[in-house]
Amino acid sequence: MARIIIDIPEKLVFETSLSVRISDINFAGHLAHDAILTLTHECRARFFHSHGWTEINVEGKGIVVSDVAIVYKSEAFFPDDLQMRLYVDQISKKSFDMIYVITHKQDGKEIARAKTAIVFFDYSERKASSIPEVFLKVIQ
Repeated sequence: MARIIIDIPEKLVFETSLSVRISDINFAGHLAHDAILTLTHECRARFFHSHGWTEINVEGKGIVVSDVAIVYKSEAFFPDDLQMRLYVDQISKKSFDMIYVITHKQDGKEIARAKTAIVFFDYSERKASSIPEVFLKVIQ
């Protein structure tokens, strides 16, 4: 079976701490796969907020997620404290990848890596748009 490989790029753009909530736990008693995606969204929203933006307003443009990949490395449990590191890669005219590395805050053990492909989007015209220059300056 072919495995997904998510390499860690050099450009770290943001870091935040989160905790595993009881609602993040699945029937097996550990961090659920869908919760990983929710954690990436929280990290991304915090990154945007730290620059005074929202996911639907960076110089009048928003974003859409065009694909997602997650690679699991180890378990996490309620109420583990997590460290989330956000990187960028594959920057083009209208899109880029956000890479998330999730680790245990206490010992640095890696829990998961995730990738979301992000496309800038003009919601008034309902079509993809160029990445705003102010955003490019932050991620490059």
